[in-house]
Amino acid sequence: MQPLQGKRILVTRGQSQARSFIERIEAEGGVVYHTPLLSFQLNDSESHQEVLKRLHDYSWVFITSANGVKFFFELLKKYKVEIPLSLQFAIIGSKTEKRLNDFGFQADFIPSKYHASSMGKEFFAKEPQPGPILYIRGNRSRDALPRMFDDKGVFFHSMTVYDTLLVEEKKSELLVWLQERKIDALTFTSPSTVRAFVSMVQDQGVEIPCFCIGPTTAKEAAKRGFTNVHVPEQYTIPHLLKQLTYYFSNEGKR
Repeated sequence: MQPLQGKRILVTRGQSQARSFIERIEAEGGVVYHTPLLSFQLNDSESHQEVLKRLHDYSWVFITSANGVKFFFELLKKYKVEIPLSLQFAIIGSKTEKRLNDFGFQADFIPSKYHASSMGKEFFAKEPQPGPILYIRGNRSRDALPRMFDDKGVFFHSMTVYDTLLVEEKKSELLVWLQERKIDALTFTSPSTVRAFVSMVQDQGVEIPCFCIGPTTAKEAAKRGFTNVHVPEQYTIPHLLKQLTYYFSNEGKR
């Protein structure tokens, strides 16, 4: 029997991001309940245009999500800005790296662990005098990296290139699934999705096994009252799936 046979797994990512994860779950026999909790839109302003026109003043661009890459390049295209040859990219994660590659660029720095605190420590160990940094972010991004930049006395500028919005119309569907006990496991791929889930359903579902892609997301889940939180050894979708299958092959049997 397949390890996830008949197990009903909630996937909370957007449609395009969730496709491969859904296919992997279904290949292991799982039944996917998919409801995107967040949507993303471009954040644009005159100040962005001014920063992009002075892109040559920066040595590094930090981007910590695939959405950050997408909307950063969308702004570059809109304002017809070329990337200076001297500009280097520091990014987190395989999905972010792939999105950067799709635009024809290679990452100059990727941390060994996919979270911001490791990124900052490893980066400054390698580049103690990095020069000016442009930090690309969403409106709900954490401040771990900006705090580290401040601590190191590095000149940086934060640019919010996208806004994260709640998909409110999914609330009633989500509540029905929880009230009818249709979900065997929850999956979260960012602290924002955890917060979105809780804002929609309050304290319902916190006892359901909760699988988080990394420690930052898991910490947010624990903070919000989830009592059965799991994190894979490596912070990727394939390893998140591996954690799911391990759980339901062992302690999650019923």
